[in-house]
Amino acid sequence: NCSGHEGIAGGQYSDLNFENKKISLNKIKDMQIKKTGKLFSFCCVAPAIIKKKKYSDLRFFENIGSDIGLLFQIADDLIDYAGDSKKAGKKTNKDQKQGKANLISLLGYNNAVIYGKNLKLKIQKKLKNYGKKTNNLYETLEYFLNRNK
Repeated sequence: NCSGHEGIAGGQYSDLNFENKKISLNKIKDMQIKKTGKLFSFCCVAPAIIKKKKYSDLRFFENIGSDIGLLFQIADDLIDYAGDSKKAGKKTNKDQKQGKANLISLLGYNNAVIYGKNLKLKIQKKLKNYGKKTNNLYETLEYFLNRNK
């Protein structure tokens, strides 16, 4: 489910299919959640599966993973748009040249930054009930949003 047409493969297909087209916010989010979010989703839900958590807990962690993956993808797109190739360790500014559909192409750079910050706050709010157990995850979210490579 996470790697096939409903996951990474489907997201990558959409990514290529959306090039040089005007794509809606929901379609971009869906593509990025499939492309990256499903990977994080699996990582977040697998421990809950192993611990035999109830279905609602599995859905919760699956959704948290999707949001984290979307945040990671937004940060990756921000790096591609405004990052330094040497610091990033890869060529930057290739998404714009290839006409990639992402939140920056739809909302603009500054609004994509705001969207990412709001998404991080949304994730943190969802995790609030877990208290100190999520401190490392909070640090990871902060790193994702502020990374330069």
